[in-house]
Order: sequence, then C-alpha cells, then structure tokens
Amino acid sequence: MNAWLFLHFPHLLLDEQLAQQPADQQQLPQVLLEQQAGREPKVKQANLQALQQGVEVAMDWVMAQALVPELQTRNWVASREHQVLAALAQALYQDCAQIALYPPRGLLLEVKSLQRLYGGLEPLRARIEQRIQHQIPPLRYSLASGYSPLAAKLLAEAEQTLVTTATGPVEQALQQLPLQHSQLPAEQIQRLLDVGMQSLGSVLSHSAGALGQRFGKTMTQYLAQLRGELQQPQHYYRPPAYFYQRIDLLTEVQSWQQLLFPLKRLLQQLENFLQVRQLSTQQLLLKAYHRNHEPTQIEIGFAHPVWQQREIFQLVQLQLERQQLSHPALELSLWVRDLVSRESQKTRLFAAAKGEHQEDTQARAQLVNRLQARLGAQAVKVPQLRADLRPEKAHGLQPWQQIQQPTKPRYRSRLPRRPPWLLTEPEPIQRQQWQLQWGPERLVSGWWDDAPCHRDYYIALDPWQRQGWIFSDQQGWFLHGWFS
Repeated sequence: MNAWLFLHFPHLLLDEQLAQQPADQQQLPQVLLEQQAGREPKVKQANLQALQQGVEVAMDWVMAQALVPELQTRNWVASREHQVLAALAQALYQDCAQIALYPPRGLLLEVKSLQRLYGGLEPLRARIEQRIQHQIPPLRYSLASGYSPLAAKLLAEAEQTLVTTATGPVEQALQQLPLQHSQLPAEQIQRLLDVGMQSLGSVLSHSAGALGQRFGKTMTQYLAQLRGELQQPQHYYRPPAYFYQRIDLLTEVQSWQQLLFPLKRLLQQLENFLQVRQLSTQQLLLKAYHRNHEPTQIEIGFAHPVWQQREIFQLVQLQLERQQLSHPALELSLWVRDLVSRESQKTRLFAAAKGEHQEDTQARAQLVNRLQARLGAQAVKVPQLRADLRPEKAHGLQPWQQIQQPTKPRYRSRLPRRPPWLLTEPEPIQRQQWQLQWGPERLVSGWWDDAPCHRDYYIALDPWQRQGWIFSDQQGWFLHGWFS
C-alpha cells in the first residue's frame, strides 16, 4: 500500500509576509482580506495575535476591525500564494521527487519509496520539517500521513497531526472527523446530517454499495478514493529551468537601500536554488514595481560566475549605491536565467593556470567583480591581442565581460622579434645617428581601412647603445619601440 504525507499551510501567504517584517512589527495583529464582488471583504488569514483577540477566519472585515481597532489589513492574492507554495515545493524537491501541489495551501508527498532511504517515516518527517523552517520561518503548518492522498489531506487540514505507516490509527482518526471536514459537497453533507450521520466514522461504518444506492455514484467514488481503492491522478511538480521570485514589500519603499533587507531573503532562496543544481550565474535582473508606473529594472552582471548569497549581496549592494528609485516601490522580483554549470567554469578565463593556486584565481575573480560593481562593467578592461600585423593595432583594451578566453593569433609565433615597449606614437629620428643590427622586415597592411602602412622595420642601436625598433616609410625614419 502506498504511503502519503500531506502538508497544510493555513496561513501561508501571511506567514511569508511576516517573515519580511522586523520582530516588533510581527507582534501586531494582522490579517489578509479576501475581496468579494459586491460584498464586504472577509478575513482569509490571520496571525496568532489577531486570533487571540477574537478574530476568526471567514469573519467580516467590519466585525474584525470592531474587535481589534489596531488591526493591520492587506489583500490576499491567490497568485502570490501559489508562488510561495511552489517555492516550498522547490525546497522539498531536494528530499522528495514526487510532490504534487494542492493550491492554494497544500503539498502532497509520495513517501513509500523514501522510507527505506531515510530509515522510516519519522526521520523523513524530521528532515521535511527542518527544510520547511529553513526555507521560510516562521511557518505554521500541519502534517499528516495516510494510506491514500485524500486520507492524508483530510487529517492534515483538520490539524490531526499523525505520522504512521499503520492503517489502524489512520482509520481511527478519520472516523472522529466531523462531516464538515470531509470535503464532501455541502448538499451531500446536509443529506447525511438529515439521516443522523454526524461524523465520517458513521459514514465509513456502512458499505460503499449501500451508500451508493442512497446517495449516488459520487459517494461511491469518494469512499474509494478515501480508502485508496481508486487512485487519483497526480500532477507532480517539476522545478523550472530558471529562478524567479516576487515578494510584497508591505509598505512603500523610497530607495534601493531600503530594499536590501527583502533582497537578502531573495538571494538566500537563489543560493538554495543554485546549490541544489550545482550551478552559478553571471547575470540577474531586479525589478521594483510601482503604483501606476512602469517597473524599474536593473540588470546586474558579474565578471565571474557566483552562487553564494553573501558574495552576490555585496556586489549587488555596490551597484545599487549608484541607483535611484524614480517612484516608491510596492513589490520586488528577482529573475535569473543565465545559469552556468560549475564544471564548465574550469574552461573559463578564471580557470587556474598551470602552477597557479585556486585561492589566487578566486581572489582575482572577486576583485574584478567588486571593481565592476563599483565602477561599472565597461570601466574594467584588460589587454587583448588582435589579429592585425600593424604593431599599433595588434593589441588593445577590451571590457572584461567581453573576454572569454585569451588566445594568441596563430601567426604571432612566426613573427620576428618584437619590442616589449611600444611607443604610443612613432617619433621622428635622424637615420645617421642609428647603427642598424637587423633588418629590414617589410610590413604592408591595412589597405582595407583608413590606416594603410608600408614600412621597413629594423633593429638598431642609438648613440647611447640602447636597442630600438625603427622603421622607414614615405615620410621618413621613425622610432616605434624599445628593446632595452
């Protein structure tokens, strides 16, 4: 028989928002309201402080406000809660591959195949609870096991915490559930109440055939699903190939500096995402959403692939110091699509050269990242060889971001000797003051652009016995570089 675990999060979106608040603000009574067309908003979720003062779920907002005048309210958004649920599934995917989302606030885990791996259901439960609390603390939830998905779901949503592989305790717990927790249609529940059935146990005490004849095919299917005789098709969660998270800021934020606290949480989730997949990233996109204005977005690039939250946060913080928000922000999102395998980084520019320590390579990468974050990506440049025979065009500076791997042009090894010090501009000289040692080397190039050259190069000594690189062309003799 299969074994299932169901996790129910009755206040999922509110708990996720509470995690963003300072400790003193978390102690205030808060609720999320569900807006209903043509009707008063109702309380959808409430924190412990609001519940302790008499606020109840499904209570009218006016009554809740009368009970607790200092009650803080925000709107409940179904799509945002679904994002939080998917983030939880992504975190638990490290421990369990068969996870089904039960929106708006439930996760179903198939755990029969995992009991041998973890040594039983209790160690697996401890691992799952640890993962949940690490992901989004503090989080209220109930967890129950069952021999069918429906059995585990009913017990968890009724807050009947029960984790066992035995069928007896599960059946006893189900029998004690009131019909209001059976998730049968309201009309069906009323018909059962009319004949004196008050609990799920009174229903289970009758045969499925007798109940089907009296209450229809729906009742027969319900009992078959509850007992595990009819398997429900499950659509298991599969993690996306990119990272995207979006959070509410609870209050309007005036500057990027005020966004650093919620940004830390997003980057921690990004680190978890990258660590599980052994990936890094070189680019991320931040978006701040405003009221009645287009979002402000900042694209941040890194010279070297990164994955740790602390390093990314330091680099992002340096870049945000130079940015300003044009309007107050209400929401913040982080999107990362540029993902790099950590194995492939061995072939990149920062791969340790022969005889170079890995610590030196990492230190160099971190230095370039900090310089780019402070000065901008285009401000950090490196020398780069170019495939051009003209000495003044054979090398140049390129932004670090554009350098993939330094390679020498194939013809460089066949060229004659070149001076290590090349003058910025050739200087006119008197030929009779120089003693020729080697040459000529004729260079004819550049006819395809606006800088053609036709020169004869020599290695020569000046009156002070310094070795230079000189050439002659139609305009005369010039010094172009020094050997010593």
